[in-house]
Amino acid sequence: MLDLEALIGEMQVQAADVVRSARSSLRQREAATAQVAVARALPGLRDAVLAFARDMAMPAVGRDLGAVAPPPTPENGLLDYTVIATDGSQVAPDYHHIAPWAVINAGYALFRFGPPAGRARCRLGSVPRLLAPGSAEPTPQDPGIEADSDADALAAAGLNSSRLEAQRLVAELDLARKLVMDEGDPGRTVLLLDGPLVQWRMITALKGVDQEQTVAAFRRFVQTCHEAGVAVAGYISRSRAVEWVTLLRFSLCPEVQAGRALCPTCRNGLLAGYAAPAPGAHHAPLAGLRDIELARDLLPAGGGWRTEIIELRSATWQTISGGTGTVGFCYLDTGTEIARVEVPSWTWEHPERMALLHAALCDQCESGAGYPLVLAEAHEAAVVRAADREMFYTVLERLLGEHGVTTVSRSAKGESKRRPAA
Repeated sequence: MLDLEALIGEMQVQAADVVRSARSSLRQREAATAQVAVARALPGLRDAVLAFARDMAMPAVGRDLGAVAPPPTPENGLLDYTVIATDGSQVAPDYHHIAPWAVINAGYALFRFGPPAGRARCRLGSVPRLLAPGSAEPTPQDPGIEADSDADALAAAGLNSSRLEAQRLVAELDLARKLVMDEGDPGRTVLLLDGPLVQWRMITALKGVDQEQTVAAFRRFVQTCHEAGVAVAGYISRSRAVEWVTLLRFSLCPEVQAGRALCPTCRNGLLAGYAAPAPGAHHAPLAGLRDIELARDLLPAGGGWRTEIIELRSATWQTISGGTGTVGFCYLDTGTEIARVEVPSWTWEHPERMALLHAALCDQCESGAGYPLVLAEAHEAAVVRAADREMFYTVLERLLGEHGVTTVSRSAKGESKRRPAA
């Protein structure tokens, strides 16, 4: 039971800090909006970023990084399209249950608006996969996981949390690829992934065979979607990304504004993670501002508007795509929030595909009350609820019993969680 009265004092202090932070953010947003006008007028900004030779955002060739695109209208909007989405969930191994088995459940949703002849209007479903003990090679324990029952169960199943997440991502990508091949409709198909298209955190965290399998799945997915001409995007709700703001911070350097390379001070401190900028650093005024805060000020009111594509210099994308084009992002006002949309170059470099994606996202967000309906339905298809998890272990217990395994059971703690509280 949560004692809220004991927290009220701390909550009041934190609320005051939030107000101060909001006021500071407002000043930063005004400065960032002004800096967009400066950055968009620098002809050598892209070259300076390339000379910096670090992964970061840069202006896309022929694109105005401060431009915005209006929402689709009945005249230029979308009548017929096919949209596909996948998502994943899992039942992690539980040491308190009868056996530390795991389940990966990849869910999908497919909607056709104005379906071609002979094609289903809607398809929903999931593809589960069992991970039994011994189905994966043992892996070292995650450094951040204490040696508790969860870690014991993961180890018993030959898994760790990173491996389990990686196998779920592989299942999502392989399912998306199969749906594109079997269900994609030429010239009108949009595919959405829940989360970033550039999974750099996961790719850099994985090692050995886990990384190889994940990269291979990404490459299969990218190749299929690229060859099919599918409009692909990774959709991120409430993004905390700062790449666009980092580009503006880059452009604050006087050397860059003079058409030269980044100065040594900025070179050493610009991408220094969460470290506070050095006193007097050129890029310090915008430190801590998020992209969505800038986008919120640049996008006109009314919903449906998006920012121009900004390209990413990304070694991770080159790895997972096998060198297939580049990747970038834009921000979309869904009517309820500003969403980040990550897009491969084969989508944004074709105006009709980008228009298809933009219109489909607006339509899906309108249907889904601010969030793409197809992603919400894919999530619902994938999620494993408490009742499903309990039924899984019940069936497992019965199957083992049918094979004469009657000496194993749930722990006392596991049984206590099944009983209603007094």
